[in-house]
Amino acid sequence: MKKFFKNFIMALAIVMFIGVAFSSDFRKGLGDLLAPFLDPLLNVLPFHVVVMILAFFTGLYSTLIQKYTIDYKRLKEIQQRVMNFQKEYMDAVKKNLKPKLKKLEEEQMEIQKLQGEMFSMQMTSMLFVIVVTLPIFMWMYHAASLDFEVVAPFAGKIHISQYYLIFPWWIWWYMFNSVIFGQIIRKALKVGL
Repeated sequence: MKKFFKNFIMALAIVMFIGVAFSSDFRKGLGDLLAPFLDPLLNVLPFHVVVMILAFFTGLYSTLIQKYTIDYKRLKEIQQRVMNFQKEYMDAVKKNLKPKLKKLEEEQMEIQKLQGEMFSMQMTSMLFVIVVTLPIFMWMYHAASLDFEVVAPFAGKIHISQYYLIFPWWIWWYMFNSVIFGQIIRKALKVGL
């Protein structure tokens, strides 16, 4: 059952990712899923505060997803083993120790399997986060097209969808808050430490 659920979430994440990439109707529909819950917030709070709340929520659920989908003890064991192997391999190459290189090349298949296991753990976690994040992000994307202005540091009064570098202001604001809240929540829940 657990494997079926994992595969279902992974397939759903891939379908959502493809839908968002290629269809504006899909993006709008995905954002509209959350409109009944998030639109009322815009009536009582400024857009940038709603984005902060959603960034906090993102930090919380992504940390919880990582906590329950990644075996951090196993992940650290794999990382340590791979790091030791790479160090040993580089040392053998540097010193041109052919018998040791031959032995290490035989061990390389096992190291690659461990790296695959590590990648799988991290990818599963990421796909679970995508399933929850994409609807939130699509709602913000469409809400940002409304007429909201904020007073931004160093820029004064701006429209939230005004571009800075390659992204609109609201994306920078969301990413900034997500990183900050995510780090605080990770520390509080002792995830990945």
